[in-house]
Amino acid sequence: MRFANRVLFVTGGGSGLGAATARRYASEGGKVAVADRNGAAAEAVAASIPGGLAITCDVGDEASVEAAVAKTHATFGRLDSVFCAAGHVEFAPIEQFTAEQFERMLRVHVTGTFLACRAALPRLRASGGGAIVNVASVAGLTARRNLAAYSAAKGAIMALSRQLSLDAADDKVRVNVIAPGTVRTGMTEPLYYARGEGDYAKGAAMSSSDSIQKRIAEPEEIAAPVCFLLSDEASFCTGMTLVADGGLTAI
Repeated sequence: MRFANRVLFVTGGGSGLGAATARRYASEGGKVAVADRNGAAAEAVAASIPGGLAITCDVGDEASVEAAVAKTHATFGRLDSVFCAAGHVEFAPIEQFTAEQFERMLRVHVTGTFLACRAALPRLRASGGGAIVNVASVAGLTARRNLAAYSAAKGAIMALSRQLSLDAADDKVRVNVIAPGTVRTGMTEPLYYARGEGDYAKGAAMSSSDSIQKRIAEPEEIAAPVCFLLSDEASFCTGMTLVADGGLTAI
């Protein structure tokens, strides 16, 4: 059991990659605090795992994030792992994107990741070290149409994480990034249905046609490498971005 006696704090834990990682971590012996803006979704995921803790948390709000991390530490007595998976996506040509939309994208993705990492660091230090994994995207590595704000946010997360890996090294905290390609989540499903004009399979095929595997990943396929990065098996991995994209960026 890789995570026996260890505790994970996960943002965006009520669905998608956050929920899949929470369940995978718990299945390997860990305790999990499931934080999500949607309290009911957090409750549902927490109830599905042994000893799960549900916390309603808005990652764009400083006090909310600090309270969530503090509650996690107070409940379990320690913190060993952090997975920042909260996010959203909006598609539009850049000239149709408002400043408010752009700022919201940065607030949720970049500021939210910063706030969670900052709040977690002293608790990780108190546990003797630990690991953080932040979610970026292949959109932060390659240009994708109508994704200017999302791509900018994901690129910023990679830069922030690299810097944090250096700044947190003395505290024995490793910081890495997972950059998924196309994944089936509640955030992306509407896009696939829209592209397929109501036919999910058609839309998914269109969205993955330029990858080697030519398919959409399930959240569990991303949770596996995330849990690797959170585990001691990745002890020599820090400051890196692990791309899990079915070969999308290989061709």
